[in-house]
Amino acid sequence: MSITGIEIETKPNPSAGPTTTDAFAWKIMKWVRKALQCHRLIAAALWAWTALLAPARADDSLQQIVPEFNDYTKLSDRSRLYLLADVTKTKSENSTDGELGAHLDLTLIPLLRPALREADWERERYLWTRFGYVVLGPAGSGAAGITERRGIAELTGRLLLPQQVWLVNRVRVDLRDIDGEFSQRYRLRMGVEREFTVDGVVMVPYAQAETLYDTRYLTWNRQLYQAGVEVELSKAWRVESYLARQNDSHSASGNVDIFGLVFKHYH
Repeated sequence: MSITGIEIETKPNPSAGPTTTDAFAWKIMKWVRKALQCHRLIAAALWAWTALLAPARADDSLQQIVPEFNDYTKLSDRSRLYLLADVTKTKSENSTDGELGAHLDLTLIPLLRPALREADWERERYLWTRFGYVVLGPAGSGAAGITERRGIAELTGRLLLPQQVWLVNRVRVDLRDIDGEFSQRYRLRMGVEREFTVDGVVMVPYAQAETLYDTRYLTWNRQLYQAGVEVELSKAWRVESYLARQNDSHSASGNVDIFGLVFKHYH
């Protein structure tokens, strides 16, 4: 068997029977291989799309690493609390920024499909809203930089396509206070995703594109292209890894390449 070009010997030892360790290792290799294949295919398609729709500027792009933690707490059948914390490390500028946020998610009970009343909104429900408040700024005590406070309102809708592929659309408004300067940002995002199950492990590869309008410049100045895969570790835990490309016509950095790793907890 080959995983990302590396040959791995998987023939059993004829003098010994299969062991629990061998069976577990075999399962791990299978779903890791599947995740890598999904991630490579989506990433390749995404970067090709980026090259066609948004040519890179002449200057070099920045590289960012973003570890993130999300916590989802069910409040009722129609509401939940979503908390987030992340750190953005910009390698070329040797800077670190942090983000903290709290959100309230609301959805309508699917009266025509009662089986979905207990399901995860992001996977099964067709329409839901989110209202939140986020603070962004330099990480660490005494760090200098710009601080932003942001109010958020968004609406997400899902549509089932052939072959169990979901079309996911989101409309979002950011009400921003950037060091005392107030502005708005309007965001339109479209994406596709599909759920796979490999040996009982649920994985959801996805690809999405987003465009942003900033009232400070009165133009659609930023585009964000992202692809990733979410893996369900247990009923309470999931992990998501992604690659993203950000192009901005009114930013000093211009282009940013992002690698993100998100840990998600549900209870």
